[in-house]
Amino acid sequence: MATALQKFHRASGLIIAIFLLLHFTNHLFALAGPQVHIRVMEIFRELYRFPPVEILLLACVASQIVSGATLVAKKGFRRQPVAVKVQVLSGGYLALFLINHVAAVMMARYQWHIETDFYFAANVAVEFPSKLFFIPYYTLSILSVFAHIASIHFLKRTNYPETIVDSVMMAKIKRESFTIFAFGAVITVLVMISFTGLLYKIA
Repeated sequence: MATALQKFHRASGLIIAIFLLLHFTNHLFALAGPQVHIRVMEIFRELYRFPPVEILLLACVASQIVSGATLVAKKGFRRQPVAVKVQVLSGGYLALFLINHVAAVMMARYQWHIETDFYFAANVAVEFPSKLFFIPYYTLSILSVFAHIASIHFLKRTNYPETIVDSVMMAKIKRESFTIFAFGAVITVLVMISFTGLLYKIA
């Protein structure tokens, strides 16, 4: 039975997942070029930069980090099954990424007064030496999202730790979880080839 904290963590995570669906969809439009990405971004921003929605998203990010860390502290890590460890490690990386990324975006908007569009993210992924950090930084962030989702799917489908699943069902659930991660890997590759200048020159 899920605790109140787990339910709260899942609810805030679902809201963030909806935002990420829009965010990754936006990034995939970069395959058609920076200007297409920016036009789609402007449409999506009408929703997620609407002040009440933006405040809700920021609150969900903060609550995910705090509630996630609290859940890990309560459950422990070392004796957990692999799926839980994947969930914790991917969630931990996402927490660090979100803290840095949200802080950078907010500073750009309110302190540096620069546009946080396609070029804000892409320029650091094509220039040397910054790309040595930002290419793996961005790549791991997207992969971590799908690793987190895949591990959650696995744990929900197996109903860990309340239910023992037979071998046939376990194999099916593992395939489903792997498919989720593999889909995420494809998304990651498509986004990164757009943002690293492999399809067109970024200036």
